[in-house]
Amino acid sequence: MATFEIVKRYTAEDINSNLSCGGNIEYLDLNNGEKILDLGCGRGGETIQAAKRIGSEGYAWGLDLTPRMIELAQKRAQSEQVENVEFLLGSMDHIPLQDDILDAVLSNCAINHVENKTAVYQEIFRVLMPGGRFVVSDIMTEEPLPQEIKTDPEAIADCFGGAITIKEYEQALNDAGFHKVTVFKERRYMKNGYEMISRTFQGFKEN
Repeated sequence: MATFEIVKRYTAEDINSNLSCGGNIEYLDLNNGEKILDLGCGRGGETIQAAKRIGSEGYAWGLDLTPRMIELAQKRAQSEQVENVEFLLGSMDHIPLQDDILDAVLSNCAINHVENKTAVYQEIFRVLMPGGRFVVSDIMTEEPLPQEIKTDPEAIADCFGGAITIKEYEQALNDAGFHKVTVFKERRYMKNGYEMISRTFQGFKEN
């Protein structure tokens, strides 16, 4: 039910809308020839931007749950004549890429939509090469949200119902194998009467 509501909402989003909370590509420090994955790529803006930065010898993938977003991303890449990019339809907790293939992963306010955050970060850990890194922007809370909010498909699709606490989020990262995480920036704000925390942070897959 929740997945259907998320897909339904994103399919109906206006092409100019922006649901992001980060702008985290600037923190990745991308290099020529690297391989990168953008989780929850939407219309592909950051994926294409990354593809341009890593040059023709690099390659970028974008992953999204919504067919409409994949279609728009593909059209955008074609219109900008970016060839070293591919957009994949799928879920972040089952990334359709092989082990140890990526230099970097980015995600901008999308992982909160997935119930099992540990599974997502386990997948990120799996597809990263040893020494690879991720930069993620996502939302979390100090105190747990009420159960009726956490199970409300509309609240999840509206980028706050899927938030877990900072403690729970940090535990998910640790359980997945990311033991050292650096927070680049943090913003606190009210959403539908609840205090939310937007963080941009980085972790590495240790050699």
